Amino acid sequence: MDFEGYGSYGAQTKDQCRKGSKMPKREVTFTVKLPIRSVWSFMIDRKEVGCLFPGCKGVTILNDLDSVWTIKMSLGPFSKTIEMYAHTTEMIKHERIAWTATHEHLLTSGIITFRKVSQEETEITYHIEGHVTGHFTFLQDMVVAEKLGEVTRGFMKAIKERLEWTASKE
Repeated sequence: MDFEGYGSYGAQTKDQCRKGSKMPKREVTFTVKLPIRSVWSFMIDRKEVGCLFPGCKGVTILNDLDSVWTIKMSLGPFSKTIEMYAHTTEMIKHERIAWTATHEHLLTSGIITFRKVSQEETEITYHIEGHVTGHFTFLQDMVVAEKLGEVTRGFMKAIKERLEWTASKE
């Protein structure tokens, strides 16, 4: 499966600007043969989308904007189950969804944009940034950058496959 995408260090918070560090980020773009309304309908279902996130064990919906994602994170031989508190910061129908997700020492933010290619085809761009807080932040961010790439590719591959499966049923 081919994805357009890149990885680098991106947007910065005020504190990071002062410290000179940047947040690792990843972006993937792909198209599916589904109308934008069908893609949107699927992507706003946090439980359905959450079950496709690598390591996700469940999503608890708190309200229209907030949820808790239980995720088993693995790095080499080490793994830990964490709860990420997710908050939707922006939702523009058929255009974009933005969010932040936090854990004790992990901050992520992301945006999914949707572009109508034709009546029956939609382009999806998934952009995520992650940052570890605490001691040795720069070294941890290098590890996060690599893990973000792996997770992003796996997550978008699963979403693309699910959407294509949906398209084959319509």
